[in-house]
Amino acid sequence: MSYDSNKARRKLFATRGFLREAAGRLNLDPKMVKDAIKALVVAGVVPCTLEDNAEALAADGVWMLLGIGSRIRPNAIARVTPRFASMTLQIDGDRRRSLSPGTTFENELAALFRETWSKADEAGVPPLLGVSLQWSDGRGSVLFGTVDIWERGRPRHWKIFSSEPLRLPQSPGGEWDFVHIDESLRLPGVGGISFSPLPLLGFIELLAEGVEETSASVSRNS
Repeated sequence: MSYDSNKARRKLFATRGFLREAAGRLNLDPKMVKDAIKALVVAGVVPCTLEDNAEALAADGVWMLLGIGSRIRPNAIARVTPRFASMTLQIDGDRRRSLSPGTTFENELAALFRETWSKADEAGVPPLLGVSLQWSDGRGSVLFGTVDIWERGRPRHWKIFSSEPLRLPQSPGGEWDFVHIDESLRLPGVGGISFSPLPLLGFIELLAEGVEETSASVSRNS
């Protein structure tokens, strides 16, 4: 791990301007965002210890997003956020879960964060993402996460993650039409939060902007 990179990210995450701007870009209450990020820093969850700058910043960004989205008291965020991060892929568009074994919510989001920065470096168009977190009851017995991906020239791609195997109800014809499952499936969630594409893109860009011209930079042009 680069000590200087870790130090730069730690400094960024404690900066009032970053915390205020993160809340602004996500259109969320500043205290909610500040408390979640501070809880993860105090618990030693962020900044992480990955060597590669882009991988490290993406991991930190995902954990902060999940901590904010958990919407629980600060002293429980470090305990609950790993459950969201480790949710596994259940439905991948029109493909069954078995075609993408072992994919976690954390890995999926981190890869999309890195792709956004990479496209920015290449002056390309980054994918637009919509992310939601849901829970089945007040205790969070089962957690769900969804990712909507829109890319130029491609149809919308929808993915569902869960902390437990997702049991689909039997369809009238026997087999689910996975192509249109997003139009018929309603996850059994009683609460949650959604991050819309433009606010989420703003947050992802803010992370990269915050480490520009530091040892934690993710830009190839730095």
